[in-house]
Amino acid sequence: MPPTLQEARQRHAIAEAWLRGAYARPLVASGKGARVVMRASAHPTADAWVVPSVFEPSFAVLNAMANGRIAVTAAWGESAHPAREGFQALVDGRTDFAPCYTSWEPERFPLAQLLALPKLFPNTEVATAASEALYAPFLRDEFERAGVLLGRLKATGAYHLFARRPIERLADLRGLKIGTNAGIDTRIAAALGGRPVALRSVDLLPAFMGGDVDLVSLADGSAQVFGVGRHAAVRLEIGVSMMNLEFGLARRFHDALPGELRVVLNDWLRAQSQAEAQYFYGVGGAIARADFAAAGCRFVTLDAEDARDLDARMDQLTNDIARELGARGLPAREFVDAARAAAAPLKNRSADALMLDAIERPRWLLPGSRPE
Repeated sequence: MPPTLQEARQRHAIAEAWLRGAYARPLVASGKGARVVMRASAHPTADAWVVPSVFEPSFAVLNAMANGRIAVTAAWGESAHPAREGFQALVDGRTDFAPCYTSWEPERFPLAQLLALPKLFPNTEVATAASEALYAPFLRDEFERAGVLLGRLKATGAYHLFARRPIERLADLRGLKIGTNAGIDTRIAAALGGRPVALRSVDLLPAFMGGDVDLVSLADGSAQVFGVGRHAAVRLEIGVSMMNLEFGLARRFHDALPGELRVVLNDWLRAQSQAEAQYFYGVGGAIARADFAAAGCRFVTLDAEDARDLDARMDQLTNDIARELGARGLPAREFVDAARAAAAPLKNRSADALMLDAIERPRWLLPGSRPE
């Protein structure tokens, strides 16, 4: 059974404390120069749960870590630029920190898609930590050739299927239209027997309500943000895959920062990604599930036979994708092996321990060597 809200809060206590400022000690002197303003933008609306509960508190933490020298102004609901123009908006100056979801352009970022391979990581917090270890050897060149820097990687919660009509078994999915992210999420939907329809997150609810799709593939927290869960008749537990949602950073913004503020920004980004992954999908996911149930959504799990079938289909899909990318000269099999190696020592660590790692021992992901 998915965790209750109380269980989720207990599991992610340090992430919640970080968001509330408990670890926000200044890392630099206050200084006399003008403060830096980082313009953030994203597609959730200003009243979506993730904005006041995660994004805005995390921006206050950055300001505290920078001793007032970095402030954030935010534009929500695609008001600064369309969601799909994140890379372009960072290059042309419309924003400094924005979603750059590589899953929306799978052919342009083929290796990044592998972070969403089914059964690659055991949970959201391990996936977020392990993905950082994979960035430099496998993903940096692919991401940065677009002209921006990586701000942060963040794994979502596990994806499930939200249906407009009763669904009980995998066989019930055959031929149904499934609203998905682009990339591997479409391959998973096809492997389940459905017909994938790749859509932007903000377009999933209109397609769902209008009958253009029969089901939607989303994590619980995201299904709450985009309004899908409370209109679903059934939530079918699938849980084999997590997307990875990158935020890009404008290179000119980064390069204009003094070295000591680059350290602050990097350290905040590492903790912010882990805190958002844990709190949004852990605590927010538990709140979402309670809301779905209250709205009449029924929770369905696969029986043992279907669960074995699901595992077999996902193993085959992973092998197929690795073989296809390998045939294109890409190190897909090496990526899978490295991902599993990175996850192995983390899988038995608690969410709190991984959050403390992100706070106290942040990985350096910004360009160049870490300043001393």
